[in-house]
Amino acid sequence: DVRSRNSAALVSKKWLCVERSTRSSLTLRGNARDLFMLPSCFRSVTHLDLSLLSPWGHPLLSSSSPPDPALFAQLLRHSFPHLHSLILYSRNPTAIHLLAPHWPTLTHIKLVRWHQRPPHLPPAADILPIFQYCTQTTSLDLSSFYCWTDDIPPAFKAYPKVAQNLTSLNLLNPSFPEGFRAQEVEEITKACPNLKNLFIACMFDPRYIGFVGDETLISIAVNCPKLS
Repeated sequence: DVRSRNSAALVSKKWLCVERSTRSSLTLRGNARDLFMLPSCFRSVTHLDLSLLSPWGHPLLSSSSPPDPALFAQLLRHSFPHLHSLILYSRNPTAIHLLAPHWPTLTHIKLVRWHQRPPHLPPAADILPIFQYCTQTTSLDLSSFYCWTDDIPPAFKAYPKVAQNLTSLNLLNPSFPEGFRAQEVEEITKACPNLKNLFIACMFDPRYIGFVGDETLISIAVNCPKLS
């Protein structure tokens, strides 16, 4: 496991070299302002978790975080050139706009946010940069991303080719207390016909307008025949 590898690397120089050259997953902690502490020895990392960087709860790349957000983004790209999977705390779209162009080959992206979407932002503002720059995305995880149901369909409509590439979509989000309604479910599944894994919160209560019934469930199977 990870802790055993870390412990072995602390007591063995040979294992330390092997660990640095072979580690594929890394979670960064600490303060984003401390650029000198950014590791540059893990060149084989393909999965990077930036959701725990402090100051937690604030935008990662803003005037209150690193002294030069653009420089921080470039250093991350230089330190982790082979990234395919990214987890990012996104208080607003700033971090995505700065980081996504540096990793256009990302295939898996997970956004994290425990606060409501800032009121001045339009729907899908955090998701659009992902589809704009990371056109090879096949997996999108919004299960820990506080947003609204109307944030999802506009992004798929704006970038239909990227939506068609998705094979995994996780929308089991606690910020959707009533879940997606029938029309929204149909729009999402039509936009993503190649999905193999779909996790989505739905409104099944017939007392609500737009509840998900048998017709909607059938449409999911028709629109996404590869679901398993």
